[in-house]
Amino acid sequence: MNTSAQGRRRVVITGAPFPDPSLHALHAAGFEVTAAPGDLDEEGTIQALEGAWGYVLGGSERLSAGAWDRLPDLAVACFLGTGYSSFMELPAPASPIRFAYTPHANAVAVAEMSLAHILDLVRAVTRTGTEVAAGRWSERPTPSLAGARLGIAGMGHIGRELARMAHAAFGTEILYWNRTPRPELAALPYKAVDSLLDLFHAADVVSLNFAHEPGVNDGVVTAEHLGALGPSGYLVNCSRAELVDPAALRSALAEDTIAGASIDGYYTEPTPAPADDPHGLLAFAPTRLLVTPHSGFHSTQAMARMAEMAVENLLAVLRQETPPYSVPA
Repeated sequence: MNTSAQGRRRVVITGAPFPDPSLHALHAAGFEVTAAPGDLDEEGTIQALEGAWGYVLGGSERLSAGAWDRLPDLAVACFLGTGYSSFMELPAPASPIRFAYTPHANAVAVAEMSLAHILDLVRAVTRTGTEVAAGRWSERPTPSLAGARLGIAGMGHIGRELARMAHAAFGTEILYWNRTPRPELAALPYKAVDSLLDLFHAADVVSLNFAHEPGVNDGVVTAEHLGALGPSGYLVNCSRAELVDPAALRSALAEDTIAGASIDGYYTEPTPAPADDPHGLLAFAPTRLLVTPHSGFHSTQAMARMAEMAVENLLAVLRQETPPYSVPA
């Protein structure tokens, strides 16, 4: 069992500052807590974790399956959020490390960010604000979200929360597609479509709210989907950038085959300078492409709840129990 010089198990937390109440809970349980940058490469992350008993992944670092073999003292790794598969590749089931996450704690926050992106694009908030700042005054009319058809790809906790918000606040017609059947959705006042392509054909705005699975659904949104959306349609992606083929998105923006798009996050984080962007997409920001720094889940309330759940996971492993929010086997 690993301990620090003071006999206290060390927990390393990366990324955004951990809320004070959860820090106090870890200290009260006898942990030594240290912070590490959340943008280290794999080698840097492994070095930061040397000798650590626990790891809370709250940054943008990514670890391969082989990295865990180099951390013999590590007992538990907890991802802050739901989409852990984009950040940590799990080792073979025989690994002694317990893997946990904080599912659904950020559903409302990400749904809010999705709705904010939708409103920004449809009502041209950033575009017209940028024009005014540049000395251009434009009063061109924009579409309204009321009466529009919002297509939600992924009706998990985030998608359903987004549907509820848009339908309740604006009377927006909700269309949806889900990768797996969810019979319980039939009772809701929304319309299912048969395929992702059908969703792009039918909707005025498509919001991507399903998880990215590296090597499985990279670039699942193709030129065909964007072509189906049409020149008056908008794409909102508050999941992961990798769900959309970047070459197809660049062509759609360059050729005006869609009205605009947004991403919460990017293919390379942090983003390069536009001139150094290998995908050529940042040249369209901020008027045709809205990019935010993968901050949809960063509401104060969501961060507090995720930290609480991470503490619950760590304390369970300390008691030699199964974490309450274990990563599915």
